[in-house]
Amino acid sequence: MVKEISLARKNKLHDDDDRGPRLGALLRLCHQAFHSRIGRRLAESGDAPVIGAVTQPLWDHPDGMRLTDLASYAGMTKQSMGELVERMEAVGYVERVPDPNDGRARLVRFSEKGRRIAKKTRALVHETEARWAARVGEKELERLRKTLQAILAGEADEQ
Repeated sequence: MVKEISLARKNKLHDDDDRGPRLGALLRLCHQAFHSRIGRRLAESGDAPVIGAVTQPLWDHPDGMRLTDLASYAGMTKQSMGELVERMEAVGYVERVPDPNDGRARLVRFSEKGRRIAKKTRALVHETEARWAARVGEKELERLRKTLQAILAGEADEQ
């Protein structure tokens, strides 16, 4: 019995008050819940899911972006972003067009169908945020948004 207790203490990973998910895990879990909800809502209306790493930057750059810029924005390799763009192309959400500023380069932008889905997705984002605000309060959700923006700005400054 004493040996079992001793072994249990030796194999213990944490103090009892350090249980449960930490901030990074909570952010990941909220992100998963957020995207699962939006994906379900799109599927209910017969639409393919969107890929946030492509959709978010294109929402902010409606004229399109180069693949390398999309990859940099998402913090991934050009090859990985290329695969995501191909998936979005396959369902008709994005298209590649010549870059008007450089004939050798191409831009990725929303297709007509993609613009419609992006607007629908953005409405679902607002709806989800409203649901969260109803749970925790508008001010609390806005404080969270500003806190996360400050954390991200600090991380960007350190790089």
